[in-house]
Amino acid sequence: MAALVSKTKPQHAGWRGWVVGILLTILAGKFLLLPLGDSLARLSYDLPFVCQKGIPSELVMVYLDSNAKQNLRQPLDQPLDRHFYTELVNRLTDDGSRLVLFDFVFDVPHTNSAVDEAFAAAMRRNGRVILVADYAKELNGNVFTEGPQPSISVLNSAAAGWGLANVSPDKGDWGIRKLDTGVTDYPSVSWVASKALGAPVTRQERLQPRWLNYYCWPGDFKAVNIDHVLLNGLPGGSFRDKIVVVGSRPALGLAGAAREEFPNPWTRLGRGDSTGPSVHALSLLNLLRGDFLTRIGSVAENAGVILWGTVITVLLMNLRPWLAMAAAAACAAVFAIVSGCLQLSQHFWFAWAIPAVAQTSVALIWSVGYQYLIETRRRKQLRRAFGAYLSPFMADQIANSQFDLALGGKEVEASVMFTDLEGFTTMSESLPPSEVSKILTTYFNQTTRVILDQDGTIIKYIGDAVMAVWGAPLPEKYHARRAVLAAWGMSQAAKQEVAGRRLRTRIGVNTGIVLSGNLGSDYRFDYTCIGDTTNFAARLEGLNKHLGTDILISEFTVQQLDGSIELRSLGRFIVSGKKNAIGIFEVLGEARNFSQEVPWQREFAAALEQFQSGGLETAAKGFQQAIDLRDGKDGPSEFYLKHIAKVIARSEIREGWDGNVRLDEK
Repeated sequence: MAALVSKTKPQHAGWRGWVVGILLTILAGKFLLLPLGDSLARLSYDLPFVCQKGIPSELVMVYLDSNAKQNLRQPLDQPLDRHFYTELVNRLTDDGSRLVLFDFVFDVPHTNSAVDEAFAAAMRRNGRVILVADYAKELNGNVFTEGPQPSISVLNSAAAGWGLANVSPDKGDWGIRKLDTGVTDYPSVSWVASKALGAPVTRQERLQPRWLNYYCWPGDFKAVNIDHVLLNGLPGGSFRDKIVVVGSRPALGLAGAAREEFPNPWTRLGRGDSTGPSVHALSLLNLLRGDFLTRIGSVAENAGVILWGTVITVLLMNLRPWLAMAAAAACAAVFAIVSGCLQLSQHFWFAWAIPAVAQTSVALIWSVGYQYLIETRRRKQLRRAFGAYLSPFMADQIANSQFDLALGGKEVEASVMFTDLEGFTTMSESLPPSEVSKILTTYFNQTTRVILDQDGTIIKYIGDAVMAVWGAPLPEKYHARRAVLAAWGMSQAAKQEVAGRRLRTRIGVNTGIVLSGNLGSDYRFDYTCIGDTTNFAARLEGLNKHLGTDILISEFTVQQLDGSIELRSLGRFIVSGKKNAIGIFEVLGEARNFSQEVPWQREFAAALEQFQSGGLETAAKGFQQAIDLRDGKDGPSEFYLKHIAKVIARSEIREGWDGNVRLDEK
């Protein structure tokens, strides 16, 4: 069986698939590094913090909310009277606080200037009170101007400093990730506060990009309400060496408190947003500790995308689909864990979700899809290569198997058949080519149908001969029986006349180990079976000419039959090129049609036994008797009569007679 195949197509398809897969994975990563992939970048930043639970011990939040106002007997629709802040600063000063940051803008003077003076005096006494200022745009005439809007001068001059309260929410989800250090001319309140505490970072470039390092969910910061502080609800020393951030909790109906809530990494898990004061507190701690995050540069991120895209694609394309899925999940998980650990320990981050999630998914989809495409193409190639030589069922079985079209073979046990059309050469010489073609086509149709009905594989047509096999390329438990039944079916089909001629078919079947596979070349697919088993099957087909039989099978085939086939032993033969004798049997038909042994069979068996034991004269009489009982014609008996005559003429009978027939002709 042969079919043309391309020498380079499978190889080109292979490397092209790898190249396209790598390029797609890399391009997907680079594309997502653009603003379109910001959601994955936000995911990369947020997720590692979920595992972080280090509540800062040096920070206390003091909140003003509606409950505090009620406890202090203050109206909810009015700002808290400023004298309470004076009391708070004095309490914090007496308690030894490290720094006080007010997240309130006191931009309107109190109706009683003495209250503002007392507040300013309390701030000067503390020495480390930081105030905030809004940075806003205003319409002056027909011109928009922008600038800071600090507290009133009497308070600003008493404070240790003031800074902008503005933060930089992410436009995608309004979450706070960047550490805002202010604008060109004005620093942020967290920068001013950290500078007041002598943070080393304040000697560096202020406006360089920095990212917040969330120590825990901001709602876990140690916090108290202002009324608890003022009404002696806390023991002395509660604020010793603490950074105190004073601000409002977001609340509806609370005058003087803007509603400021910002998503944080825990918001994805359903926990609350961050308050504005907690953002300032976190920023201040980051600057003071110097453990804020930096994002690796775009060059490094692009290099990582290229490297990961190449590695993960190569890895997954080397694995079968289910294993590739498991490997993709494992690789993505390891990549995410390592990236998260680096973020938490080394304080730098990058958009790791792009390679871990997006690129790995693209590589997996391409790997599975491409393997499916290759597998589909392979099945089509197998179906096409074997479709003309197998039954539809067997062709589908081959296509769904792991059969390899590559050069090479493997040893399997099979039954091999060779057929030959008797008198074809003479027929070809006496008939016109068109008539010969018609007869040959009819003959091949008959033999092919019988072979395929028994799920055999047609290896090749050789002139007027057919080579077929059972047990390869797919294993078949009853390959010997199927081969013999197919041989018998061909023999019966040959009794029909074609163009007035009876097409007698001679068949040989042998069973044993063969080398089965694509044994052609890089340019031509040629599935075949080779080896001694195949060679002897061909010899058996030729032996029919000498014995006057239609179907001959070897003893190795007989050993695997189940008794459903009627056989006649024809003795043991040593054919040309062989050293050992092999038992040869003639197929007579299905055993169910032989209710008892017929006389000519009995006479032949007795004569053969005499021949093998050396009683040639007695054997000759028995063979002649078998011929007579079979209406004057029995090919094997006639063969033995001639052979006995030669043996006697040559005086070959002697001591050591083994009863084997030696044939020098092929």
